[in-house]
Amino acid sequence: MRARLPILSAAVVSVASAGFAEPVYFAGTGHYYEAVKVPTGITRDHAGEEALAKGGYLACISSVEENDFAYSLVNDLSWFTPPSQFGDRLGPWLGGISTSTGWQWNTGEPFTYSNWKPGQPDTFAGFYQYLLFYNGNEAGSSWGDHPGGAIPGFELPRGYVIEYNTLPSGYIPQEVRLEIEKTGLEEVTLSWSADATGWTLEYLVSPFVQWQTFPTAPVISAGKFRVPDTTLLDKH
Repeated sequence: MRARLPILSAAVVSVASAGFAEPVYFAGTGHYYEAVKVPTGITRDHAGEEALAKGGYLACISSVEENDFAYSLVNDLSWFTPPSQFGDRLGPWLGGISTSTGWQWNTGEPFTYSNWKPGQPDTFAGFYQYLLFYNGNEAGSSWGDHPGGAIPGFELPRGYVIEYNTLPSGYIPQEVRLEIEKTGLEEVTLSWSADATGWTLEYLVSPFVQWQTFPTAPVISAGKFRVPDTTLLDKH
């Protein structure tokens, strides 16, 4: 971005785009996690396929701290299904798989930690099962098992949690804020590598005023945006 500003101590530029989920870093594993909501419901196979397509995998939980963190991304009743005919709710998918030799994670990691709801797993509606958040008739961080597809009397789970070993390639954050120290009419150039549409650019030259849009619409092309040199941002 290039813009002329009068003498001031700092200008903060906010660049935001709606509609993109934001992976969150967890220091306990050094990985990133993203909760994806599917209000119409999704099977376990489709959830796994979508996670792989985004460069990750369904979350594999190895500690109470990691479980608490993953659950914090979906800690709301809207992530759980309405009560089934039995009165319980299903939460988002995780990466656990039941096999003939026991439970394992879809990455092949050993199943060394678990947080089963009392009475789970119960292999309801099928021998081979998959893992999801389940806490009876309430939202919660405990687990239950599920056959992966449609079950009479139940809606499909409404989302899943993805784990990424590194920040996904081409990831577009929901918002970027930069504090720019300037004097006089210095030019500042800002660009990013990922192409995107639907961005909103705002600036702030004082903590006591509201965010303001640029008086001249910026040109966005090939992953770069530029405000014409004639644009003057006055300090209010």
